[in-house]
Amino acid sequence: MFALRDLITLSTSSLVVLCSGGGAIAQIETPQSLPPDASLEDQSPAGDPVLSPTVVPADLDTSFLPNLGGLSEPTTLAASAQTSEIQLSPSPHLGNLQAPALVAQAEMPESDSTVPEAANEVEIPTSNDNRPTPTAQPLPSDQVENVELRELLVPIENPAVTVPQTAEALTVNDGIDLTLEDTVRLALERNESLQEARLNYERAEAQIREAIAAELPTISNQVDLTYSDSASGALQGRALGRDSNSSTSLNGRLEVNYDIYTGGRRSAQVEAARTQRQIAELDIERLTEEIRAAAAISYYDLQSADAQVVIEQSAVFDATQSLRDATLLEQAGLGTQFDVLRAEVELANVQQRLNLAEANQKTSRRQLAQLLSLEPTIDPRTADEIDLAGRWEISLPETIVLALQNRQELRQQLLQREIDGQQERIALAAVRPTVSVFANYDLLEVFDDGLGLADGLSIGARMRWNFFDGGAAVARADQEEVDQAIAENRFVDQRNRIRLAVETAYYNLEASEQNITTAASAVTLAEESLRLARMRFNAGVGTQTDVISAQTGLNTARGNYLQAVTDYNRAFAQLKREVGLGDRILANE
Repeated sequence: MFALRDLITLSTSSLVVLCSGGGAIAQIETPQSLPPDASLEDQSPAGDPVLSPTVVPADLDTSFLPNLGGLSEPTTLAASAQTSEIQLSPSPHLGNLQAPALVAQAEMPESDSTVPEAANEVEIPTSNDNRPTPTAQPLPSDQVENVELRELLVPIENPAVTVPQTAEALTVNDGIDLTLEDTVRLALERNESLQEARLNYERAEAQIREAIAAELPTISNQVDLTYSDSASGALQGRALGRDSNSSTSLNGRLEVNYDIYTGGRRSAQVEAARTQRQIAELDIERLTEEIRAAAAISYYDLQSADAQVVIEQSAVFDATQSLRDATLLEQAGLGTQFDVLRAEVELANVQQRLNLAEANQKTSRRQLAQLLSLEPTIDPRTADEIDLAGRWEISLPETIVLALQNRQELRQQLLQREIDGQQERIALAAVRPTVSVFANYDLLEVFDDGLGLADGLSIGARMRWNFFDGGAAVARADQEEVDQAIAENRFVDQRNRIRLAVETAYYNLEASEQNITTAASAVTLAEESLRLARMRFNAGVGTQTDVISAQTGLNTARGNYLQAVTDYNRAFAQLKREVGLGDRILANE
């Protein structure tokens, strides 16, 4: 479809190569800069151009870093307050990233002018300094547990239905590296929404068995053991000269019933149950595609968050270099304290962006963990490189046709219309005749009467016809007829929604494809712009504002490139979902 060019990041201390194929950043040392105590004036104008002060980082073992498609091997920054030398240290694994230390304030040369020192802590202004600040404190352990909740959970045997009671149960202490394929597989196996859809399918099968049971005869049995000593019986006993007229009897009855004709109600119930099972089956297919797409998009989001952290770390590194350059030039008498302050402000700004990027990274991990239903102590991490998810070589009209032919939602609406039709038949069956047959067999034993056991058998047929119910049955049938029209209207609306969703994903895919090429060129230009801005600043013909502006432009260009790639992958995953065929539409070349 297109070729991604390799991206080259240039800084004053290293050459950083961003490979679109997924290689890690390669940092190549540039010629050593002037020592801090050397004077810039010692360089002849006709000699080599003035090099910006640089720092050579220590060798990094990057085997523990996830390969981010050319956006790996970040470095964090730390500085000693006693010297102007800046020490670089490798960052922790992106899966357990800690905020890198900011470059400490370099020692400023003694000067008559007074420069306000940066505050180490931010004081929150309040209208009343004496008013205490509300602070949330941990509760005692006996106040954390909800006794009522615990009692409700006791009878449930499902081990997944539980609530953590201690903070240790939620502390993340382990990570798992997942590929995109692993992520999709776990989502399909563990996602609660898909499990609920499978349970609904089992419920629909039970409804079919219930409806079919109406086609079989019913057999019932009843046994009565009765002791009778009524007032009327006592009077009769006195009239007959008996002391008591009480009696004890045992009566048993076996009855068989079978409905021969139900006015269409029984067959309509069976068909409605079977159609409902089809809807449940289609719902499993629909949720499978949705979860597959959601898992892929969440994975791409986490890849984007990981790489954004690396980009912001690179921005911190660039801002630190600018601060060091401004500090050394100011010490050599070739710069101003204003330039140093501007560099410090820029460094603080990019550090804030890094903090936000790290927070977004943690949030993306937990979102993916929630989708996969992972244990609370496990954090997912990406193991795949950032790369294009695939190519879409189907035209937009053909894509729309595929989606309309395969989307489960359209068939569900048509099946729902059939159910409404069956419900109409069931409603009208209430005013139609029903015919049934029955057989009863009775046993009767009255104790102490001397007559012994007696039995009897009765067989017959019964017809019941509710001629008039005030129009209730017809009204229910009219409601179901309206529901059929609603299902047809929803079908049309769903069809239009599917087309719009396909077009939106398709256009986003095209735009992201074009943005990748444009953003790649912008990154190259921004890197060159930053290199020239630093050279001009070190030579005394440029300003710190130019350097800061070039740094901001490079960081923006890197972010745009990353955003274009991840947007492309998201649109590709969404387009597959809108078609409704999943990975079946893909063909490996």
